[in-house]
Amino acid sequence: MVKIIMVKIILSLVRTCPLIMAIFIAGCATPAKPPAAPGVDPLRLGNPRAGFAVMLRGERPILSIGEPVRLDFQTAAPGYLNLYFIHSSGQTGQLLTNYPVQANEPVTFPPAGGKKLRYAPGPPPGAETFILAATRQPLNLLGRADIKNVNKPRTPVAELNLSGPHLVKRLRGALQQRPPADWNATSIQTPLLSGDGRP
Repeated sequence: MVKIIMVKIILSLVRTCPLIMAIFIAGCATPAKPPAAPGVDPLRLGNPRAGFAVMLRGERPILSIGEPVRLDFQTAAPGYLNLYFIHSSGQTGQLLTNYPVQANEPVTFPPAGGKKLRYAPGPPPGAETFILAATRQPLNLLGRADIKNVNKPRTPVAELNLSGPHLVKRLRGALQQRPPADWNATSIQTPLLSGDGRP
């Protein structure tokens, strides 16, 4: 009788051992972190003390070299929008300068009626970063010497003589000189692939 009980206990342990081991291993494993929303404000420009929110998003989650960019954005307060880019090559530029908007007005880039104003990133593949700064008063960030193509009046996009880190540092410094409730900013980063879809 004792042997039968012992055999039943051993068989029961043999059957449940894999389950116990699986639970033990799962408990010891590091839980996977949920993936963060890719590319949302990677530059950490958001202002937690702002009196309003801003939103910036790309029409497509992935860009292709030579394909025109379309962005959607808005601010919850009336003011002025400045839109910048940092290309995968490190080149920087300004797409919109002190663009006036009303509170919660949906805005797109290129703006309606801006037939000549378009931006299609060239090579190399990598990541394209866009920065939106919203201010209650116009933002005068750039001087004539900062603009690379200042002598090309028909060029709608201002190419800048600033590296990506230099542009971000200058923008951050200019915004932080303003009252905290009067500005907000955000950034997005989007993969830029070659025309055949390869990185």
